[in-house]
Amino acid sequence: MVTALPALTARTGLTPEQDQIRRTLRRLLAEHCGPDRVRAAAATAHGYDPRLWDRLSGELGLPGLAVPEAYGGVGCGLVELALACEETGRVLLPSPLLATSGLVTPLIIALGTAAQRDALLPDIAGSALTCALAVPGGLAVALGLIDDNAPGEWAGGGRSGGVQARPAPDGGWLLYGEAGQVLDGHSAGLLLVAARTGGFPRGRTLLFLVRAGAAGLTRTRLTALDETRPQARVQLRDCAAELLGDDGGD
Repeated sequence: MVTALPALTARTGLTPEQDQIRRTLRRLLAEHCGPDRVRAAAATAHGYDPRLWDRLSGELGLPGLAVPEAYGGVGCGLVELALACEETGRVLLPSPLLATSGLVTPLIIALGTAAQRDALLPDIAGSALTCALAVPGGLAVALGLIDDNAPGEWAGGGRSGGVQARPAPDGGWLLYGEAGQVLDGHSAGLLLVAARTGGFPRGRTLLFLVRAGAAGLTRTRLTALDETRPQARVQLRDCAAELLGDDGGD
């Protein structure tokens, strides 16, 4: 039995559903992303327009585009997410899409415990929670975390350098250190921080969840060359954190 492949549009190689997502998003963004509106949104405290972000969530499910339907998402894949990033980037839309949906959400889906996925993914899909990935080394290293990671530099052996993690006396973890150039780091409601545990050479790099407002957390918005992609310095001083996933797997 041969399984029929999805029909592709002749010029783009997209399925009709993917092409519809692209067209709908392009039409909506054309109404709200003129140069003046983009500048005004980038200049706000958030670095984006929360009302437009909520509308993109309500009408298109944009924050949860690649979140499974079981968690309130749309249940699409990385192709649809890439299309959304391409269209929002085409109009220079300041939004949490790349940091939240492109960087952090795939890691929560892949590594989080069942309880963590249940607690976080519905809020992400509904635009109630935005996220940022804080990795010493900047955005290029952060992007590597969601790649195939063939060299294994960040999967249990590489040096994160800037942030150290140690067990807290009463359970949990404490983080100490700094990460610079964190995309959307000044406004995100949840930080996913890469930190080094143990000493070299037997230590490893793990990912930790840090909520906005946690004691010992300081975030400073930086001057960025591209104002539509706000960056921040994240400083942690014995900041309470939760390990993403668990050592025994889920």
